[in-house]
Amino acid sequence: MLNELHVLDPKSQESTSEQKVDVEKHRPTVAFVTLGCKINQYETEAVREEILDLGYQEVPSRIPADVYVVNTCSVTRRSGVKSRKYIQRVARLNPASKILVMGCSTPSEKDTFRKVPQVAVLAGNEEKGMIASFLASGVRPGELVPEGPLPELKVPKKGAPLPQGVTRDMMDLEIHRFEGRTRGYIKIQDGCNSFCSFCIIPFLRGLSRSRAPESVLGEARRLAQNGFREIVLAGIHLQDYGDDLEGDWSLTRLLRELREIAYEEGIWRLRLSSIGVQSFTEEMVELIRDPLFCPHWHIPLQSGSDHVLTEMRRDYTRQEFLDSCSRLEDLFDRPSITTDIIVGHPGESEEAYQDTVEACLQVGFAKIHLFPYSQREGTRAATLPDQVDPATIQRRMKELGVLEKELARRYKERFLGEELEILVEGPVSKKEDPEGLYLEGFTERYIKARFPVAEGNESPRAKSLLNTLQILKIRELQPEFVVSDLTSG
Repeated sequence: MLNELHVLDPKSQESTSEQKVDVEKHRPTVAFVTLGCKINQYETEAVREEILDLGYQEVPSRIPADVYVVNTCSVTRRSGVKSRKYIQRVARLNPASKILVMGCSTPSEKDTFRKVPQVAVLAGNEEKGMIASFLASGVRPGELVPEGPLPELKVPKKGAPLPQGVTRDMMDLEIHRFEGRTRGYIKIQDGCNSFCSFCIIPFLRGLSRSRAPESVLGEARRLAQNGFREIVLAGIHLQDYGDDLEGDWSLTRLLRELREIAYEEGIWRLRLSSIGVQSFTEEMVELIRDPLFCPHWHIPLQSGSDHVLTEMRRDYTRQEFLDSCSRLEDLFDRPSITTDIIVGHPGESEEAYQDTVEACLQVGFAKIHLFPYSQREGTRAATLPDQVDPATIQRRMKELGVLEKELARRYKERFLGEELEILVEGPVSKKEDPEGLYLEGFTERYIKARFPVAEGNESPRAKSLLNTLQILKIRELQPEFVVSDLTSG
């Protein structure tokens, strides 16, 4: 028997917009909240599959649920605050719920999380793979959390027997589907050995670890067999893949193996997530010139100043970065190069800041993700002299924000009037397209493109276009997307 809950979507600015959610009365409900990076998104999906296999019914996180699983982020101070706020928000939605907290914020914020009565378990990154088994044996919707210390899941030491149903860590989990998505993500690596001055990730996720090649390749086959036509490879530091594996495994060898599977199983696109500039060796570049690989790479610059790069403990110079990007521009047709910039790292003088501005102009990034520097306790940068005052950071953020929009416009302008291929992902949100006229998707260069469907985006014709490749002609530029006309299909 289905029970219809009429709820307001707190994310919508139209407070009068009411939405229906069908809930089966006899099944416990679970909602998932994910903050942070694509790795967190992948790990939530892996945990989600295991919990749904227990018989739970998923509901949106905006409505009361029996169980909430909150995958936290703590890369910046702001993301840590956001994690706390989300936990408090879902706690208010259902005072009788159980909240399972996992992820990067758990070690540093556990004392804060313990104060929320509904929080039933705390799990760090290594323990995410144990969440479902804990839920199966230790939490019942409607029961009070026992008095005393909260259980903190701990992965047994290597060689120790595992409790029945317990997975050792996230590397052992498998994904078969990504609900509501046409792009499938595969986590191939975790952790980092670099210890950049500003970064807390090695302390939160540990040193670099590569996922077993057979596990990666098996997951690629499963995703392809479940209808995914684009695969995105994700990791904290992809270029380290294989360093800890036996044999001659490397990122390039893994990509070569994945290419073979893609051709066998009908995968149309392979896309790399964030990747270091030193990954682009001659062997790698020759491989990714295959049309199967998307000419879109997110290559973090962080700063265009050699002095600041040294303070950051990055493993490249300004010129090395610029030369590598220039080489990619020469070898590929208008590649999409996106980046991260940290504004106001200790030691960033006005001259160093201008070096960053000039580097951005020289590369012509398709998109820049800007992050104001914030001190993270435990990182080297927090102890450095020459901290930049907040007002200067905000001014530079504003100036670079204007530049980012201009560079993004210039990049998209290079394709105006041309025909491009997109993977159709779904309808535009009702908030942005209240009349329901448009579908959208991404080009291989990760340009978001929208096109009108005369019958409406919920029509049988529109649904027949989902998860297909279509040719569009770009006719209009918008800040976050391009407007196109369908010339195929």
